[in-house]
Amino acid sequence: NPSQPSVIIPNYVNSPSNCVASSKFYSVCCIDECEVLLGHLERQVAAPSAPPARIAELVAQLPSSTVGAPRALPGALVGRLEEIA
Repeated sequence: NPSQPSVIIPNYVNSPSNCVASSKFYSVCCIDECEVLLGHLERQVAAPSAPPARIAELVAQLPSSTVGAPRALPGALVGRLEEIA
């Protein structure tokens, strides 16, 4: 809907592409450090889509192991989010 820009985040975090070895009996997969961050965003949005401004607001308030919150998102990053929405 052009009047409500949004971003769709695909659920591929635990896809087989994150696995380095597998057989029909086991898989050796990498832990995705972003899973906790994405889970937090999904819980906060609690909807199939969200406006770019809402996503940017949530990300700005999201602490990680390397960056404290609140943080100022670079204008280029916010602009790119709006472009792809």
